[in-house]
Amino acid sequence: MTASPWNRQFELPTAAGSIRVREWGDPDGPLVVFHHGTPSSSIAVPGGWAGATAAGVRLCSYDRPGYGGSDTVPGRTVADAAAWTATIADACGAERFAVMGTSGGGPHAVAVAALLPDRVSALCVDVGLGPALFGFDAATGMVAETVAEIHAARLGEVALREHLISLGDGVDALADWFERLPTSDREVLGRDEVQQEEAVEATEWAEHGIDGWVEDDLALFAREWAFDPAAVLAPTRLVYGGADVLVPVSHGEAWLRLLPHGELQIVPDGGHWLRDHEIEALRWCASGITPPVVPPLSRG
Repeated sequence: MTASPWNRQFELPTAAGSIRVREWGDPDGPLVVFHHGTPSSSIAVPGGWAGATAAGVRLCSYDRPGYGGSDTVPGRTVADAAAWTATIADACGAERFAVMGTSGGGPHAVAVAALLPDRVSALCVDVGLGPALFGFDAATGMVAETVAEIHAARLGEVALREHLISLGDGVDALADWFERLPTSDREVLGRDEVQQEEAVEATEWAEHGIDGWVEDDLALFAREWAFDPAAVLAPTRLVYGGADVLVPVSHGEAWLRLLPHGELQIVPDGGHWLRDHEIEALRWCASGITPPVVPPLSRG
């Protein structure tokens, strides 16, 4: 039997159900809580399955409600990520931690930093969706497939479900997006280890059908975000690929105007899969965190 690539997996109760959490990397290292993309799951982590170990961090990823091993929570909001993250950090015995979010997880990471300013020591938005409900049109620079998805979300749940169902199941649902990817993304996705990870991810995120995807889109495009980006006190790194066709650099530029301590890092030929830059981003996240003084929970 092949060993799991993560250290441990556990369930945590929340106000509306339980979430599945996975821990990766150095169990005694500084904690980084990661917010996955849309659609995705906790199996997709920055730098790949070996990334947290290479960076020397203790990384906790989790399935947002409706994905993978987490219960569906109708009506969830981007701001709810703060409570989920605090629960994860408390379970790990960490008072201070960093947060990182990729693509649709980017706004969730910003929400955590804004709502938990006394606990978040660093924030990294990695090719994250721009501030859709703060005067920025999230459809800016997006490909036609994403524009159609955003439009459906703004029409409400029924229209959004019909639209997402029409795309197909699992990896087939994302086929039109993948056809548009730049050379740099195709090179990354062509690697053997990446193909293995992507195959597992495509199966996992759809364990609840499209519930997670629907709730993500409604939270990102149709519901109030209920936090103020100006409340973020942590140093912030915004990492974007200059060739990204899924979340263009304009989204990072929009965040830069709102986040008081932001710096924008553009990878000139990079696309949406910045795997080769994410380990350094994890190290940056962890550089100002004091490791937890409470011993980590026993591993099951």
